[in-house]
Amino acid sequence: MVMPMSERDIDFSAGTDDSGITDTSRSTAEFRAFAERSGGDAQQPWSMRAPGRKVAMLAGIVVAVAVVLAIIAISVLNA
Repeated sequence: MVMPMSERDIDFSAGTDDSGITDTSRSTAEFRAFAERSGGDAQQPWSMRAPGRKVAMLAGIVVAVAVVLAIIAISVLNA
């Protein structure tokens, strides 16, 4: 879901001084406020939403494909 940006979100002049150095605590607070608005958790930005069974199934498929490709590569190199 894409949320439209407000003027406050795109106005960078308020957070910078003349030397171009930003206040990191303000940036962190702005990020957390953005994450709260977008439905994410600022403390766990990379939390997994997929069930473990599907992740295990995908990992198994990847391993199976790698084994098949290895067998094909070995047979081609030995021919």
